[in-house]
Amino acid sequence: MRISSVLQVVGLSFVLIGPAFADDARWRDCRTCHAVIAPDGTELARGGRSGPNLYGIANRPFAGDAEFRFYSNDLRSAAGSGARWTAENFIAYLTDPDAFLREITGNPNAESGMHVQLRSGAREMFEYLRGLSD
Repeated sequence: MRISSVLQVVGLSFVLIGPAFADDARWRDCRTCHAVIAPDGTELARGGRSGPNLYGIANRPFAGDAEFRFYSNDLRSAAGSGARWTAENFIAYLTDPDAFLREITGNPNAESGMHVQLRSGAREMFEYLRGLSD
């Protein structure tokens, strides 16, 4: 299969899966606090504003939404290490946000400020968000 054919299949898969994921229960939990808003103001995934905008989350530094002012001190501390939202970090964080920050900061009392855990589908969520930001 030619590379252009592969890219078309991958693109078609996202077109078919992406919008459906927006209605998925996992995103419904996320959108309580988060939205995905492009730099031009286009709302790509409707949601709340009490959490940071998830546009461009893939490979963004921790606590990297300059418009969001309510990151926990522990997430800001983790950001000081230069860590970024890789797929692996994103998945680990969503699985147990406080445990993730405790491990990364070395602070046994670290708290994320996020009170939702996503036990499955975090990789798909990351890919969904990455696709919205491309």
